[in-house]
Amino acid sequence: MTSSVTLTRAVAMKSKKSTFAVNNVVPSIPAFFLEAREKKPPRHNRVPNEGRRSGKVRITKLSTDNMDPAWANKFNNASKEREYLARTAWLLLDGGTTALRTVFDSVHPPLNLRDHLAQAHVRAVLCRLHEEQNVISENQWKLLYPLKKKHVLSQKYDSHLLLTLLQSICHLCPPYPNGWHAQPMSTDSSLAADIVRMQLLHQQVASMETMTLDEYARIWRQARDVLFRLGGPPIRVKIHRIEHEVMTQEMQTHYINTFMAGWGDGRRVISTPKSADSLRKARRNRQAKHNNDQNGLSPEDKVVWRKIHKPLVDNVVADDILDRLQQNQVIKFSDRQEILAISKNSDRMMNLLDKILHSKNSSALKALIEAMKFKYKSIHDQAVQIRKETYKNGVRDNVDVVGVVSEVMCSHYKQTYNKCQPFAWNESVTVNIRDIYTPLDILNSEGKRLHLHDFCPAPTTNGRGQRVMLEGASGSGKSVLCQMVSYIWGSQKSFFRHRYPIFLHVDLQVMEGGFYEHVYDKFFPSGHSLDLTGFRDMLDDHSYDVMVLIDGYDDGCNVPEVQSILSGESLRLATVIVACNPELLSSGHFTPDSKMFCMGFSQTNVIKCITNYLEQSKVNIEHHQKFIDTMANDKWLLKPYLNLPVVVLLIFGYYQTTKNAKLLDIETVTALFESYGISMAMHLCKKQKIDVIGYEFPDDVISGVERLGSFAFNTLLSNRKAFGEDELALEMDNPVALKLCAFSKFMLGSKVKFLCGLMQDFLAAKHLADFVMDDIVKTLKDNGMTKKPKYTQVVSLLSGLYRFDYDTSVLRAIFTELAVRNVRQTRVPTGQETNTSSSDKKLRPPSGQIMDFNTSLQSLIECQSREDVCKIVAQSLPPRILVRREGLIPSKCLYALQNMLQFDENRLSHLEFHLQPMYMYQQNQFRDLAISAANNSNLTSLKVQWSSFDLMSKFMCTFMTETKQIQHVTLEDVYRKPLSTVPASTWAAFQTACENMSKVSRVSFINSKEAAVTYFFLQHLPHSIKELELRGCAMNMMCAGEISSKLENTVDLEKLDLTGTHLTGSDFVPILQGLKLCSSIKTLKMCGAKLDRSAVDALSECLKLTRSLQILDLSECQLTTDMCQKLAGAIVQNRTLQRLVLKKTKVTSEGRDAISHSKLDQIKVVGLEDSLHVVHTT
Repeated sequence: MTSSVTLTRAVAMKSKKSTFAVNNVVPSIPAFFLEAREKKPPRHNRVPNEGRRSGKVRITKLSTDNMDPAWANKFNNASKEREYLARTAWLLLDGGTTALRTVFDSVHPPLNLRDHLAQAHVRAVLCRLHEEQNVISENQWKLLYPLKKKHVLSQKYDSHLLLTLLQSICHLCPPYPNGWHAQPMSTDSSLAADIVRMQLLHQQVASMETMTLDEYARIWRQARDVLFRLGGPPIRVKIHRIEHEVMTQEMQTHYINTFMAGWGDGRRVISTPKSADSLRKARRNRQAKHNNDQNGLSPEDKVVWRKIHKPLVDNVVADDILDRLQQNQVIKFSDRQEILAISKNSDRMMNLLDKILHSKNSSALKALIEAMKFKYKSIHDQAVQIRKETYKNGVRDNVDVVGVVSEVMCSHYKQTYNKCQPFAWNESVTVNIRDIYTPLDILNSEGKRLHLHDFCPAPTTNGRGQRVMLEGASGSGKSVLCQMVSYIWGSQKSFFRHRYPIFLHVDLQVMEGGFYEHVYDKFFPSGHSLDLTGFRDMLDDHSYDVMVLIDGYDDGCNVPEVQSILSGESLRLATVIVACNPELLSSGHFTPDSKMFCMGFSQTNVIKCITNYLEQSKVNIEHHQKFIDTMANDKWLLKPYLNLPVVVLLIFGYYQTTKNAKLLDIETVTALFESYGISMAMHLCKKQKIDVIGYEFPDDVISGVERLGSFAFNTLLSNRKAFGEDELALEMDNPVALKLCAFSKFMLGSKVKFLCGLMQDFLAAKHLADFVMDDIVKTLKDNGMTKKPKYTQVVSLLSGLYRFDYDTSVLRAIFTELAVRNVRQTRVPTGQETNTSSSDKKLRPPSGQIMDFNTSLQSLIECQSREDVCKIVAQSLPPRILVRREGLIPSKCLYALQNMLQFDENRLSHLEFHLQPMYMYQQNQFRDLAISAANNSNLTSLKVQWSSFDLMSKFMCTFMTETKQIQHVTLEDVYRKPLSTVPASTWAAFQTACENMSKVSRVSFINSKEAAVTYFFLQHLPHSIKELELRGCAMNMMCAGEISSKLENTVDLEKLDLTGTHLTGSDFVPILQGLKLCSSIKTLKMCGAKLDRSAVDALSECLKLTRSLQILDLSECQLTTDMCQKLAGAIVQNRTLQRLVLKKTKVTSEGRDAISHSKLDQIKVVGLEDSLHVVHTT
């Protein structure tokens, strides 16, 4: 077979090392095999001028027809190796440059590229690379900053320039651990890592003269994978074309020359890969050179920082000094963005000063002071003077006590939470807390979900530090959250937005003795150089650097030192977060400044938690997909409680220790604890190789369960939560009881606690269930278990244990006690409670807040299949229930109230809700509650006070859609802040709710603070309303026009209340003009209206023409003599008005005489005789 290969005898390259010649491949080829001739490459494949030498390109044609087969094969292989090199160069030139440009344009869009390059700090970086380091060539600099600015286009940038820009001005972090100078980790697929890989591939190909098949396959695969990630789907077509298109000799020469022109001359990059020894040497040199910078601020500067902190926060605007600080490289661009993301200037300054304090630049404080030199000269001079005096006098104590204590605490937290035992039934599993922790949903008081790095509030430098309460139900994961926060603080200093040098995590359940003694013993061994007194003085002196996280505050705390900290008497400037179960707190405890709410798991995180548990148990997750699907089953009756981490843990324990676990048969929390207990007993017998038939356990296991119940009951009464191992073994006196997985030792070396608070409650309830009925009732009464909030779960679980007991009357006896308690909690209104009329007082029914009936409602949900006890509770609840609380309402309460509304025996006629922003997390429960309330035939009145417009709209949309008829609906705005952006779905839900109010006779829309909301409400309100109350609403002329339209078109409206509306003067004219055309209006209330002459004229005209108005209320208005005379003249001509109310109305003496004229004897004037409100004319 005849073949011929065309080769270049002298390839035009700048580097001699890359010159390719035939004699280099086959030096002994006879001359007659070579036929030399001159040939120019095709025009479309010609090498650019800068990529080839001047003159002609000599092309050599090699014929292998008469060549020895061995020589021919060797020669053809050499040709292939050159083609591999050319094809790879083509890939990097074409595909690589396109992908890099795509990434660069995504960071700096072409429209904004010129402005970005013009920024001072960007130009300074590029100028240094151009002039000092010679990384950017002169031609590349002209592309970046051309004479005509409109020519700034990334399309002109080659791969070398794009790589330089991506590494220098695109805010990318160097890949860990080698940065820009070495091959990144194989598992790192980040953008920065792929950029480093592209740079190394370019350098590697540029250093090669030929490329073998193995090298070609390896480099091509690496480049292709990186380009796929950088360029996305569009790059695939380009790579496929390059890989399969036939390359002529001219094309090979072109791409090799072009690639070598850009990369083959040894041009520098930002960080050239070096050997490990040279890297270590360079690192040591840099460390020696910048030793002072690495140490951060000097002790003197730290003292100055503390002295000038408050004046700077109070007087300096952060925007005025950020540019100077960034130019001096005190802060990074990312720091600047983080600071500017904060809205309040004082918070910005506190964040900036915190970065200055923890900066590694020793001159950071000096640069900060210099940045204020021109705009804040007085503060600058004061700071300079303080700094001079501080350096002159020196700092006596150079030992950074705060730093030493901080390091000790970091070490303690990292060591403590490095090895945790999450599974009581499998002690062989020991993991870091980070590996077992699943994110919890944390809300602030505004209902916004908080990321964990926002967990720590901002510190304070004056007044009193924040006191924050972290609320969460039993088993919601508060303790694990506190432990995770402590671990992150100790192991990842920059994680939290607000960093505290001293972090005290205290668990009150394990605390012994005083607060300071417990904390000191926790961190410092005996004989430490820092004694207790010095430690306490340090905390008092640096309280602004202290954050205290208190866990286990469920039953309050009687330790005087803790109470002093919470009240602010000690550690006044410290920030304190208290984790507690609000259901267990009685009145009289401290009042927090703000609240956070631990909501447990979201549905997504439930699956993530289960998957995590399976991974830590080292099992194949694919074999347990059915279990995961069950956890996601929406029809499972236990699904509403899966947000509690302890419920998920118990389910996993039951599943892992039980063959053929029937999870769907578990319907209540009580049933879950029973199943868990049986599975742990089975697990113990299996480990001891004891066969169990049915549930006939050995006597020692039964006695162990009984001992557990007795111990849990006694410790519950004595309020003990944690125990030493020796203490527990001595008190239990039963080794089997300790092996039933009721206790948890989450951290090695810590005290033993029950698996959760609910486990102790269940075991105590199990102990009570073994009593006879009379003893159960007596124990409940003697210990006040139906009254005290701390025993709510015990009574609830005790009721659940008797849910299938139809033979005895134990369950009915328990609920009878609860019903008696409900009746006693019911409030009967007295005449002093409100300012309403006596008739209204008589109609107001007895009431009670939902938390007053918490125990009975939560007990009911554990045995909701028992209709007899449901009727007992339904009949014991008052006719009026207020569903409100300063915090979260337990989910069980909402579910139980929903069930109560479905029974005809309930007496519930009035429901009141206070919908707060944090209830958005429970909106599904409130939706179901709205459906049940709408279907309750006894309900006549619904009142909704809302702090969340979104939740109110959705709740009312569901209720008004489902209900058939209701007499009175009240919507009251109690939100203290103006509404932010309202989504379209919220407006649509509110519109549906308003349009369905044709089923309501009386509607009250009270204290709306947004005129737009009021107008929207009026716009979609039907004309069939009989009584409309708009008391205290913000209104404008559009609202007045809408009310006028309603009055003109209605034939049903009998009462209109405009008390306290924000209308003034002439705004009332359209309403009063519409009133003239209304034939059904009987009562008009305009209490507190700011009337002027035009409004009174319109009112007088209306009184002359209306033939239905019977009651006019002008209480708390101010009327001049002229106004009174006009009203009196109009009333004389009116034949229907029966009552004129002028309570607390300011009128003149002449005006009173005009209204008291004998011609007005046919109507009753109320309130005019009150002389305290008569203005006498002079």
